[in-house]
Amino acid sequence: MNIGILYVATGRYICFWDEFYTSAKKYLFPNDNLKFFVFTDAEKIEHQDNNDVVKIYAKSSGWPESTCDRFSFFADNEELYKDIDYLYHFNANMKFVDTIDHEIIPKEENGYICATLWLNHKLKGNPEKYPYDRNPKSLAYIPYGEGKHYFMGGVHGGRTKEYLQMCRALENNMKEDFANGVMAAWHDESHINKYLLDKNPLIIQPQYAIPENWKFKGYTKNIKGLLLDKKHWRYGGIDYLRGITDTKITPFKYWMIKIAKILKIKV
Repeated sequence: MNIGILYVATGRYICFWDEFYTSAKKYLFPNDNLKFFVFTDAEKIEHQDNNDVVKIYAKSSGWPESTCDRFSFFADNEELYKDIDYLYHFNANMKFVDTIDHEIIPKEENGYICATLWLNHKLKGNPEKYPYDRNPKSLAYIPYGEGKHYFMGGVHGGRTKEYLQMCRALENNMKEDFANGVMAAWHDESHINKYLLDKNPLIIQPQYAIPENWKFKGYTKNIKGLLLDKKHWRYGGIDYLRGITDTKITPFKYWMIKIAKILKIKV
């Protein structure tokens, strides 16, 4: 089977690429043919000369619009996927730590689409507490009393035809929102949850994409993928990655923020 991996690393997010690629080569669909489609504005990236890497120029539009750009990138390059059976998108800061195989391949009953649950919202158990977009002016709007699951924006996929249909729908909905001066509560993630509201996607459990260092009872074993901590000083901090600041967070400040959060005090 030919499987395409859609990876967006514009701006400083390219720092995650090497770890993503090397861990994917080890653990992701080990018996299939993978091709990595890397959307980036970096002049040169590691592994770019490998036969399984396709580098596509993509420019970030700045935070938070940049998180919504990905679906335009994917849909506008449909010709690249002619020989691809399934497409999967993973967040830039994903690192695979155990084998992920055909158990995440969606079937006809799933509309050939899969999406991943956010652990912290799953544990709430009550959809009324999910952070769906509650703004009726947004096309991502989900009213109270509706919804069953809360899916993360960073890990999803499906059969190429159906996945690209989803990408185009999300792209169009976000563009219409932007034209009306509306930004959904959680950007592309809000639109994904609205799109999947009346569908039956294959549900990928949180262990396949869990933030590193999260420790919740029942979710400490069988971890398949980690979302590396973008706030960590080793990556410069989340504001640095997003281009909001040109100053990297220091190890001291990083740990002070962590301690303050535990003690519930402001810094």
